[in-house]
Amino acid sequence: MIIYGLFRRDLAWSLGGACLTMPVLTLFALVAVRRWIVDTRDERRVLAAAQRQAEGERTRYIAAQAALENEQGRLRRDMAAERAQLNAQLKAERDALVIEFEERRATLVCETMEATVLMFKDGKFAPDSTTPGNLIRLADRLPGQGFAPDVERERSREHGVVGP
Repeated sequence: MIIYGLFRRDLAWSLGGACLTMPVLTLFALVAVRRWIVDTRDERRVLAAAQRQAEGERTRYIAAQAALENEQGRLRRDMAAERAQLNAQLKAERDALVIEFEERRATLVCETMEATVLMFKDGKFAPDSTTPGNLIRLADRLPGQGFAPDVERERSREHGVVGP
């Protein structure tokens, strides 16, 4: 329209063309700016990479957690097996000690019986002999009385003692 107005030497057509060109150019500029501002291809690409990385880390975490749980289960099984083995070994040792104790006890009983028989045979045990024993009497004790009364009297005379 501007060129048509210039060839015909009509100012109205030239001004009309200029007035139409300015909004169209402004519209093109606004569309270009909007595309430049709203263009999220790079951000989407970065987001997709971050999501893939996060998913990979999540998968590694789940795999590590499963491995840890498997290892803990194995350790629990090993501990239970070792505990059972130690209990069996302890029971066997306890049974062996009981048998050894019974053998020693039987040996001691036999030796004691032999010594007793020998003592009876030698006459060291004489139940029918009545040999009087020697009873030693202590001077500060009388039969049936406990401690001598003068010991308690001395205690009441001590310094700082109140009472009889």
